[in-house]
Amino acid sequence: MTNPELPWEPYALVAVELEAERIVVLGQAAAGVTVGDLRVGMEVEVVPGVLYKDAETTWTTWNWRPTGVTA
Repeated sequence: MTNPELPWEPYALVAVELEAERIVVLGQAAAGVTVGDLRVGMEVEVVPGVLYKDAETTWTTWNWRPTGVTA
């Protein structure tokens, strides 16, 4: 169950084809990357990201961003 009182920011999801493995994986776009920044067929790279953080634990995940973007 979600709490509507908590802040929420939308994020873009990216489907990435891993050519060598011949699979498609789905992941969250890196912070600051919007749908407008993404194009079908563009090259992206995996970067570390934080899924959630509290006083005791930080849960990490992978994020995707267009290659060459440093934001």
